[in-house]
Amino acid sequence: MEQLNPIQWAILPIRKYATLSGRAPRAEYWWFYLLTVVVDGVAKLLDAATGDGDTINTITNLAFLLPMLAVTVRRLHDTDRSGWWTLVFFIALAITGAAAVFAAMRMVPGSSAAMFTAMIVAILCLLGGCVAFLVFMVQSGTQGPNEYGPDPYGPSQLEEVFA
Repeated sequence: MEQLNPIQWAILPIRKYATLSGRAPRAEYWWFYLLTVVVDGVAKLLDAATGDGDTINTITNLAFLLPMLAVTVRRLHDTDRSGWWTLVFFIALAITGAAAVFAAMRMVPGSSAAMFTAMIVAILCLLGGCVAFLVFMVQSGTQGPNEYGPDPYGPSQLEEVFA
């Protein structure tokens, strides 16, 4: 693969916004992640300057949702994992959200310690899911082809000549 500069790496997931097959190396994932953080910050500043609520930030987050999901699935493929692992994060988030809603509904004086325990367990599930997901994203990809496609950095010249 040709050498790409950071801006090219960051824009590549936007071009492949709906491609869930194949592999994405760490550079593609993390440069795109940095781009989303920068755009999110600018959008928040623009929202604050216009006093229009979170309209611009919401639009940019929705615009980056599909490319982020696609590059995350391809990044998991690069580490030889199924894209279904993204559900680990969403399930942990759903458990925490459900526990928070349930706790808010039961907020009465003298409520049981079981509610507090349930919230702690839900938060630990979310943290565990986030840590596992982070570990998956920072791992180097498998060298050579795997079941999800060829190595994104490509075979060496010798392998092409002698294949």
